[in-house]
Amino acid sequence: MSKTSLSSLLFGLLLIIAVSNVSAKIKQRIIGGSRADGKKFKYQVSLQLVSSDGCSYHWCGGSILDERHIITAAHCVTDKYTHKFNNLEFTVVAGTADLHDKVRKPGIYRDVEYIYMPEAYEKTRRLIHDIAILRLRNPLPLHTDGRISAIKLPTANQYLPPNSPPAVMSGFGAWKQTLVNGELKDSGSTPFLQFVYGYINKYDPKFVCESTVVCVQGVTPGVLSGTCFGDSGGPLVDYFTNTLIGVTSGSDYKTCGITTRFTRVSSYLEFIEGVRSLQFRTATTGIQFNHVHEHIFPTMPLCN
Repeated sequence: MSKTSLSSLLFGLLLIIAVSNVSAKIKQRIIGGSRADGKKFKYQVSLQLVSSDGCSYHWCGGSILDERHIITAAHCVTDKYTHKFNNLEFTVVAGTADLHDKVRKPGIYRDVEYIYMPEAYEKTRRLIHDIAILRLRNPLPLHTDGRISAIKLPTANQYLPPNSPPAVMSGFGAWKQTLVNGELKDSGSTPFLQFVYGYINKYDPKFVCESTVVCVQGVTPGVLSGTCFGDSGGPLVDYFTNTLIGVTSGSDYKTCGITTRFTRVSSYLEFIEGVRSLQFRTATTGIQFNHVHEHIFPTMPLCN
């Protein structure tokens, strides 16, 4: 398979967990990155599956748009073959850089009421238009809780090629890959939020970067650094202005940290604002969720 989504492989693993209720180690952490403290990346969230084994499992990332809305990747909430919405039960976890630390520094837990994505994503069967908005059942305490903050949206003309400024990626994705008997193996999981820098709009002869896509490479040539399994849906951000450039999508490489695709957020401003205002100006598909788990999350251990 020539084109592989970084998170589609992880997503298949999580489907097995959801169906068979068998615990498994889910890979999470940025490749070649550094650990973030609780003062950085307050817009970052973790999407976590609920399992009947009494555990939660990190699965994808996302960013806070406002009190009611989270932005993530469409492939995080859909079947990887049909691109139709799946019915996995998950909850949004915000306000923490340590997913294990629920006792001393608990996060903020919110259930999802609706999910929206561009209709074009379902029709293409490819990793373009790979963006989704989650509408929360209960609002986040953005104006009263210092642990969280909203991300800024770009303008329509920001961050276009050929400009290639550095940007920061963050997430709870895989942190290391090694060859074992000729097979690429991922590191064990970690609950700690990681971050790493990269250059946007970089040329890679193996990639086809559509106008709605931002291609990103690490800042040091020859050194693997970037997003990996479990980082999908997470943010690519202009570090100096706190502006969201892209949403982590996928890669043509099995090895993480070479070149990664991000959905270009400036290409979907009309879709985003249509969802937030419930006045849809572009073709949009949505689904309502009835799962209610946020009240039990403080008692559930993270079992990645």
